[in-house]
Amino acid sequence: MATRSVSWSSFRRKGTVDRKDPKKVAAKVATYLILGILAFLFVFPYIWLVLASFKTPEAIFRPGFQLFPVDESGNLQFVFVNYTNALESLNLGRVFLNTMVVCVVNTALNLILNAMAGYAFARIDFAGRKWLFPFVLAAMMIPGAIMTIPNLVICQALGTIDTIWALILPFVMSIYNVFLMRQQFMGLSKELEEAAVMDGAGSLRVFFTICLPLVSPMLVVLGITTFMWNYSNFMWTLLALPTNNDVWTLARSLGELVSAGRSDPNRYPQMLAGSVITSLPLIVIFFVLQKYILQGISLGGVKE
Repeated sequence: MATRSVSWSSFRRKGTVDRKDPKKVAAKVATYLILGILAFLFVFPYIWLVLASFKTPEAIFRPGFQLFPVDESGNLQFVFVNYTNALESLNLGRVFLNTMVVCVVNTALNLILNAMAGYAFARIDFAGRKWLFPFVLAAMMIPGAIMTIPNLVICQALGTIDTIWALILPFVMSIYNVFLMRQQFMGLSKELEEAAVMDGAGSLRVFFTICLPLVSPMLVVLGITTFMWNYSNFMWTLLALPTNNDVWTLARSLGELVSAGRSDPNRYPQMLAGSVITSLPLIVIFFVLQKYILQGISLGGVKE
């Protein structure tokens, strides 16, 4: 009995069976309640978008707020033909292929070139490195919209306007990505690189076989964000592809559908259905790779 009593006391001292503090419980409940309300406020517009995409034009513009698609009698009425019409209006097969080509090629080139530039600034002692990198950082202060006209002039000179290359070449480099990759390489230990050099490895081999795998978490998060940015890039496609709809991306095709929906209320449900279709790949990517996104953000925000 004495042994059992002592064991029970030790458990209580460790807090294993202590009663929970009512203040802590109330604080936790309030925290989850606030987070739940905020999450609902963020998600609710998308819920409305999905449900409204199954409505008829009359139901969408009917006075009063109705979340679910219902007819005049109040019965549920899901109009699936909206998605059939949206798929046809978007020309989904061609524009989806164009989008994947642009996103995959742009992301791959962006990662490899920015990683090499970041490694050069972090590890290679070339002439002018100390004064060149501040100029690179200063370029981050220039708003991206200001570079639109210079990029258009360059694409016009290269003859890439109205081609798929106009969506790739201006975005193969990112100053922000170069900065993040430099910070990642700066945090690596030099011993592994020095040992590889002593074994006869060159700079490229050291970079690809030793350094690049060590910063793979940051490469993943930059790859995801670069892919998503190229996927949703609409303004540049509007300027760089003025006439050739054979190389339109999903963002550009959806923009045309939105314009049609504004001028013709009967096509409004198609516009909503097209928005849902276009957003699905990004939602799938986020839920599948969210742990890598969080891991990359944490690695980028903690200085070792």
